[in-house]
Parts: sequence; structure tokens; C-alpha cells
Amino acid sequence: MPTTEQIIQRLNKLKSTLLTSGLSQTNQPLFEVINRLIQAIIDSNVGVVEITGGSGSGGLANQPYLTHQNALADLPSSRQLLAGDNVNFDDSVFGERTIDVLLDFIINADLVTWTDETASFPDSRWLLAGPFITIDTSVAGQIIISAVSPDREWSVLTNGDAVNPELIFADGDVIMTHIP
Repeated sequence: MPTTEQIIQRLNKLKSTLLTSGLSQTNQPLFEVINRLIQAIIDSNVGVVEITGGSGSGGLANQPYLTHQNALADLPSSRQLLAGDNVNFDDSVFGERTIDVLLDFIINADLVTWTDETASFPDSRWLLAGPFITIDTSVAGQIIISAVSPDREWSVLTNGDAVNPELIFADGDVIMTHIP
């Protein structure tokens, strides 16, 4: 890679070639634009950066960079920035990169939640404990669902007649119920 001085020398040579080209007599406005562009680059060194400069760790080549492409040949400490799953890069604004995380996979996922989250997650389900069921979340990373046995007795189901009760059967078996 050429040094800053070498690039400026090349620009001066280009300017000299422009002056002897005769363009100033045939197309004065174009000559003036090209001449001013060359001079502006020389004066401000815009776009002229020495990447390899210096020995040891002083040069820009040894600094860490995140790059769009693999640049290890010129920048040995660089790392290529890649978009993973559900991530997009937006480079539509010059000089900026916006990283978009696509949450569709979360928003449209089948989730179980502790509260009603259907406004944010339309396919979510609210986990509720019914009668005699407990949910224990006291241990990090675990959900323990337990059934609580109430104090009940089994009783035979009858027709309800207090004087002559008759048992009720299903497929030859007596039907049993819990009594609180």
C-alpha cells in the first residue's frame, strides 16, 4: 500500500498531466472541476490514510476493526461482523449500520405466560392453576405443578331417594363420587 507521500506525488503528477493535456483550451469547465478536485485531495489529504504505517503496534493495521468483509490480509486484528439468525443489517444510511433484531419468531411463538400477554403475543397461553392445583416457581429455571389432595371421602352415587336409595351403575360398575 502506498504511503501518504507517494499518493500525493501521484496526484501532483496527475495534475501536471492535466495541465499539459490541452483540456483547458477545449473544455474549460471540465478542466477547472478536475483541477480543483485534485487540488482539494492534495490540500486536505481526504481519503488518504496510511494503514501500514510504523513498526510494532503503532500502525493502524494492528488496531482492532469490525469489517463488512474478511479483511485479515490487510488488517490482521480485524473481525468480520456477520448477522446471525433473526438479525438483519441495514446499511441504507451512508456511514451507518443499523442492526435489526427480528422478533417475529418470538411474537408468533406459542408461549406459556403467567399473566395475560395476548396483546403482545397473540399465540400465547396464560397458565392458570385450577382447583386443588399449585404452581411453584421458587426454584430458578423450574416450574413445579402439584395436585393437592383435599380432605374428601368416596361415596356411592345413588338416585337420591332417602327411603329406598338405588345405586347407579355404568357398564356394570357402581359410580363413585367425592364428597367434600
